[in-house]
Amino acid sequence: MGQGRRVALAVLAGLATLLAGAPAASAVEYRLRVVNIHEQGFYAYLKPGELTDGVAGPGLDRLQASLDRGDFPIGAVLGGRPPTPAGEARARVWGGVPVRVEPPAEAAHRWTELRWQGKPGEHSVFVIAKTAGRPQEVVRVALRGVGPMRQYQVYVPPGAGTTLAALRIDLGFLWSAEERGDVWTKYVAPVLDLGQGIGVVVGANAGALLADHVYLIVRHAEGPTTYGAVLAWRQSPDDRQAPSDHSRRLF
Repeated sequence: MGQGRRVALAVLAGLATLLAGAPAASAVEYRLRVVNIHEQGFYAYLKPGELTDGVAGPGLDRLQASLDRGDFPIGAVLGGRPPTPAGEARARVWGGVPVRVEPPAEAAHRWTELRWQGKPGEHSVFVIAKTAGRPQEVVRVALRGVGPMRQYQVYVPPGAGTTLAALRIDLGFLWSAEERGDVWTKYVAPVLDLGQGIGVVVGANAGALLADHVYLIVRHAEGPTTYGAVLAWRQSPDDRQAPSDHSRRLF
């Protein structure tokens, strides 16, 4: 009896050693390519019918190819709006996991590329926290995840039961919900469509001269995937500069 017990314990110890030495599941490499452009530069590439939400088409394919090659007009590209991974606390409150961005593996031309390792099924959050300067509003986006690049207008969520790939929510409200800890579970997850593996939440800034903030949500696919987001910005309709000659003001 004692001999049998010693054998059983030895077998269990051997199994424990094997399990401890087994390699962990390999992480998968993901990439996110983002570019901020002027609204008119965005429209210049689209074909008739491609401004319908969720459609793909040759104009969007041409836009993506131009960005990939680096011959998209540099004057239409907006600088100073880099996407950055959300810190651990913000990533968690948005239902995601924090990531460590690695250096780009290759030149991305007009894109800003972020590369990281992650686990399938989880999602990561990247933020553009521009606070001032023109243009201030994100009005349309083109997203590529699973399948071709598709175009979306940024809308306020219409209500329960409807999901959108590009949302517009008051920035102050998002910040308050972040502090409460329910921004993702209560307000974003029920209305954000991640069917492509990528979605956008635009935090609408209340100040006419303050720019929107952008939250890019990337759901990790089963295998290595490159996601893309083209953000089209315009000047706020409320941004009206007074003439320097006061005698020419309109009353």
